[in-house]
Amino acid sequence: MATTAPTAAAGLTLPLARIHVPENVRALNTEHVDALAASIALQGILVPIVVCPVEADVAATGFEYELVAGFHRVAASEKLGLAEVPAVIRDSAGEQSDRAVENIARLQLGPAEEAAAVKAMLDKGLTEDGAAQALGWPKARVTARVKLLELPEKARELVGTGVIPLSAVDQLRAIGTVSPQLLEVLIDYLDGDPDGHTWAASQLVSDPGYVLGNALRESDSKVFAAYLHQLPSGAVDELRLGKKATEQLAEAEKLHRQINQYAYGPPPIRFTEQDIDQARAAGVVIELDHSTPIIVDRPLYRELAKGAVKRTVEELREQAERAKTERKQAASRRNGWKPEDPAEDARRDHGRRVRELAEQAHGANLDLGWALMNNLATVDPGDISVARFFVFGLLDGDYDGSPYTQSGDLVAELAVRGIRLVIEEFRADVTKTLKNGSRGKLRIDYGDPKQPEKPIAWLWRFIDGAKTAGELYGRALVVIAAEQYACRLVVPSSQRFGAKRWPSHKDHAAKALQKLAGPQLPATLKQLERAIAKAGAELHEAQEQARTESRNRTVIARTPSSEPDAGTTDDAAEPAEAADEREPEDGDLVDVGCAVRSDGEGHSDTSPTAA
Repeated sequence: MATTAPTAAAGLTLPLARIHVPENVRALNTEHVDALAASIALQGILVPIVVCPVEADVAATGFEYELVAGFHRVAASEKLGLAEVPAVIRDSAGEQSDRAVENIARLQLGPAEEAAAVKAMLDKGLTEDGAAQALGWPKARVTARVKLLELPEKARELVGTGVIPLSAVDQLRAIGTVSPQLLEVLIDYLDGDPDGHTWAASQLVSDPGYVLGNALRESDSKVFAAYLHQLPSGAVDELRLGKKATEQLAEAEKLHRQINQYAYGPPPIRFTEQDIDQARAAGVVIELDHSTPIIVDRPLYRELAKGAVKRTVEELREQAERAKTERKQAASRRNGWKPEDPAEDARRDHGRRVRELAEQAHGANLDLGWALMNNLATVDPGDISVARFFVFGLLDGDYDGSPYTQSGDLVAELAVRGIRLVIEEFRADVTKTLKNGSRGKLRIDYGDPKQPEKPIAWLWRFIDGAKTAGELYGRALVVIAAEQYACRLVVPSSQRFGAKRWPSHKDHAAKALQKLAGPQLPATLKQLERAIAKAGAELHEAQEQARTESRNRTVIARTPSSEPDAGTTDDAAEPAEAADEREPEDGDLVDVGCAVRSDGEGHSDTSPTAA
């Protein structure tokens, strides 16, 4: 027999039969429903559900209200056979925002489920700004979820399960906008073997073109894609460019050897910016960051390839003709005849003039030294130009992410190992909710250290925001000190690099940094350093005691008599005493006055900061 759920306080109750339960943006969690049912059976429904009046088309089916928030509570009530539940009636205008907020707040949703919640709000007429305000999110997060909705369902699922990183959504959208078929091949490739292709998914942001190439090679699909950089060897036959193009390619190879006697094989056939513009105008080129443009139309690629072969042959003909003329002139000069060359005469006159000016350069350099020593040896420390030279020169150039140039690596280290750890906007609470509804062990996510673009952007905005020289110097010290003193215990052991050293003449830089930043360190950090040092000292003491006991047992085992005389006892004690004076061995933890760092796996080391 149906019953009415008791409530904590008297209020409005509604029959479940009059409440329409729409499709939710997320699937019900059965474990959560079971836990709620057990709780309701004992205590009743403590938090009313939220409903709103139904629209006309739903009212025709016999319902009066539509459920906005409380899907799990309604499911638990139905499981218990309850007839009525406590409820709060809201205006229908706010139903979607209420539902989305309740869904996101009660059980943490994945990116795909968050996108569905945002879509439900936008479908009801809310703007992105309105949705962001209702959810308490930055607008950028709402916009990112809207972009996720543009992807195919399977792609959204892979993003939701973490197979594809959320940062790769823009790359997937760029591919799908130009060639949905190519995006389908890529998604099937990543979904086919998630464990084996984890590396590929991680490369989608840094080198999406390479991942696309691997996906096409492993796929049986007939989807076409090619780089618009250089015509691959064998492409003339594969693309069936025709007899004329084959003859031109053979001529190009012959001309190439005429120009360079050491040349081997055909010359490179490269596409130009005009070729890329033509493909761009046709809407068949995919342009991704850090990747060569990719064309997805075979007929247009064939035409561009024919033009590239023809253009290369014409350029080689001109180069071969110039080389032939230069060889004739060289032979003529060797035979004693020298034709008039106005350009060569002008170069010789220029050389003579430069040699004359070189004599004046000696005195000019001395004048420069005098001017610098007298006018620049002392500068105004408040001059913003002086500050910019030293600060921006110290921080190096912009980060380019290249493994070959190392440009901007210092900025990346300061951003990832300092700014990322101490600035609140880069941390996210990922603590899980236990089955009993309580929060589990605290877990904070600081993002991917291999994707330093956001903390780097924050660092430059912070530095560029300085208005005076003193402020610029100070902000640079903030960035440097954040990396120097940030506690690395908050990240996995693989990311716990020691603080950066600042080598300098007589170690002036490191000493100055310690004097400037040391007094500013919070008491909490100092307490943490002392606690880490104490833990390291206790580990050291325990290891020493264990080694001493082990040596004593070994000596006793070697004693020939079970009742040693006084001399034997003295001999047995001698190694233990000697052990106190021995040099530390490899693996010993030596107290050198530093904070001790634990890597979470039973090992410790020393670091000048709480690393």
